[in-house]
Amino acid sequence: MARTLRVFAAAAVIFTVTAGLVGAQDPPAVAPIDAAIAKLQDKNAMVRRQACEEISRLRDPKAVPVLLDTLKDENEYVRTAAVDALGTLRAGGDKIAELLVNDKNPQVRSQAAISLTYIADPATEDALVKALSDEVPIVRFSAARSLGNLRSQKAVPTLIAMLKAQDLSTRQAAAAALERISSHEAFDALVAATEDADPSVRQLSVRALATIGEAKAVDALKKRLADSEPVVRYQAALALGRFGDNSGLPIGLEMMKSSDPLARQQGSQIVGLIGDRETGLKALEAAYEAEQDPGTKQMLDLGRAQLKARLGIREEAPAPAPVASPTPAPKAQPTPAPTAKPSPAPKKKPAKPAKKTP
Repeated sequence: MARTLRVFAAAAVIFTVTAGLVGAQDPPAVAPIDAAIAKLQDKNAMVRRQACEEISRLRDPKAVPVLLDTLKDENEYVRTAAVDALGTLRAGGDKIAELLVNDKNPQVRSQAAISLTYIADPATEDALVKALSDEVPIVRFSAARSLGNLRSQKAVPTLIAMLKAQDLSTRQAAAAALERISSHEAFDALVAATEDADPSVRQLSVRALATIGEAKAVDALKKRLADSEPVVRYQAALALGRFGDNSGLPIGLEMMKSSDPLARQQGSQIVGLIGDRETGLKALEAAYEAEQDPGTKQMLDLGRAQLKARLGIREEAPAPAPVASPTPAPKAQPTPAPTAKPSPAPKKKPAKPAKKTP
């Protein structure tokens, strides 16, 4: 009896456990964006920063309100990540502009300037112009780059003044931004900047003058054909080519003889842009035949095609190969029927001699 009761008790336990397993349901899966938003409340700053990065990757606008609150986070790395995420989501321009002007951390301010490029809200332009006077060079650099991308005319006077800054990165940023904006107001300042002590500023200023497109820049550009830096000479030759001036052709021809493949490619660009039939085209043809590097050979071919198109030289279509007329197959000769050989005449047996009668 006792044994029977133990068996029934065990069966009841098994039934209860099985019923519980069958009736249990898995908890609903949490959406990735919800999981990332929840992590923004974590006590660990690294987790909150990673949550901002995850939200940036997911690009879900659902997170925008929480990210705006995260802009007040006590940790500068979290604020920086939140600004970056909002830039990716193209949201919160006004709040980010406030950080650009007021945040105490230069990394946050720099990221704010970068994010405002993506948001492209005209209402934030004044904050970016103000950031051009930031005490930290990286912030000024980021603001100048953003204003250049936004083609901000408001920024031109400040950018012109920045071309004379002591800090090299500031001058570089100003010249690059003015190239993007292409303001005629900056022409004289850029001509002066082609004489800058740093070759990168000279190069950027030459490019900016080419973009503005005022023909009176030719004299300043010709001076740079004798620049001590090859990259400046290259940019000057290209810039002059845009004005229809082929003074830089010797630069291109010389670069095509360089041992550096990149220099040969750049030389082919110049010759393709301003070369002539006798000098430029022949040089490109010879260089193309001798070139061993596939990438450079392709650029030489491109320069050759560009020059031919500019000179109105049409590519001659290759003459079609002569089609040989098919040789008629020899006529089949009828096979002669086998001739039957005549049967040999049967040999006659010699007649037996007649028997003599006694």
